[in-house]
Amino acid sequence: MQAAHANAETAKVPVIRIDHEVPKSRLQIGLMVAAGIVVVGAGALTIGVISANRSVSPRFDDVAMVVPVNNPAPAANSSAAAANSSGAVEVSVGVNAETDRVLTARVYDEVAASLPRIQAVTAYGMREGSGMFVTDEGHIATSTSLIADAEYILAWTEDGQRWKADVVASDSVSDVAIVHIDSSAWPAVSLATNIPWNGQQALALDHEDRSISLGEITSVSSPLVEIDQPAALPGSAIVDDTGAVIAMVTADDTNRHAIPSWMLEQVVVDLIAYGSTTHVWLGAVVADTVSGDMVSVEQVVAGSPAALAGVREGDLIDSFNGDPVFDAASLHRRVQAAEPGAEAVLSVTRNASRRLIVATLVELPS
Repeated sequence: MQAAHANAETAKVPVIRIDHEVPKSRLQIGLMVAAGIVVVGAGALTIGVISANRSVSPRFDDVAMVVPVNNPAPAANSSAAAANSSGAVEVSVGVNAETDRVLTARVYDEVAASLPRIQAVTAYGMREGSGMFVTDEGHIATSTSLIADAEYILAWTEDGQRWKADVVASDSVSDVAIVHIDSSAWPAVSLATNIPWNGQQALALDHEDRSISLGEITSVSSPLVEIDQPAALPGSAIVDDTGAVIAMVTADDTNRHAIPSWMLEQVVVDLIAYGSTTHVWLGAVVADTVSGDMVSVEQVVAGSPAALAGVREGDLIDSFNGDPVFDAASLHRRVQAAEPGAEAVLSVTRNASRRLIVATLVELPS
């Protein structure tokens, strides 16, 4: 089944409008991919944005190897300036205490009403997290793992009200769920259109202190965004200095990884409009290279589109359908822009010889 493709222009306005008549288009892959595309076998999921010597959440079985980032990001609270992809310069956290105070106060005023606290009551106790209103009709995006097996779910809004939330739909691959409250009083978040960059400010609502916490993005080369954000909880919106959501924190027992906004929007639209989403599969785990202008294939899953097309371990991929591939995240985005059944033309270097490999993408096996 195909999935709806969200219009990027919705990030310009404070509400995602769902046209139930819009035809479904591109599919999303969510958070799988060890620093690369996707590895799934009989329920096993490759996920991560962390180095091979660090652990990931035990809820993912048979996690395949994950490749470390080659270009470390600046340390949190660095006073260095980070340039984004458009050439603009953003000053990192901690440059000036008064500037930070003004910034956090302004962002709090802009986003607090859109970011409810989420509590999931289970047979084993209470889980605490966060969420974000993604429509003006009471739809909240949060973490699937946070609300899993909950006997009931509560959403606490900025004014202290407690609302019973009902599950609309959820996706375990991306760890995105939609819950709904019976209220249209809360404004939806805006979603950022730009791709995050290393060193970018990562702000989050601290529900305990009713304030905005300053943090920083520490890696963007893998499909998940890595963050250093002390207030992050599963389902937390990570926002930029304009209050636009750049990512949502996933529940992987670290609170350091987040799904980027472009992926979040696609999954959210599918879940609200269709009740489910579908994911595209290539079946190769890749690592960044020192040169930064290609990726190295670390593993090919038997029977996957990559394997059937002849992709081998050690291959160097530098383009996907003519678009450049310079890290795992860029290849991930290329795959997710395609449809199941579409042909993906990979430019590959093997043993110093360049060749083209054509892989037919498929729907991710369940």
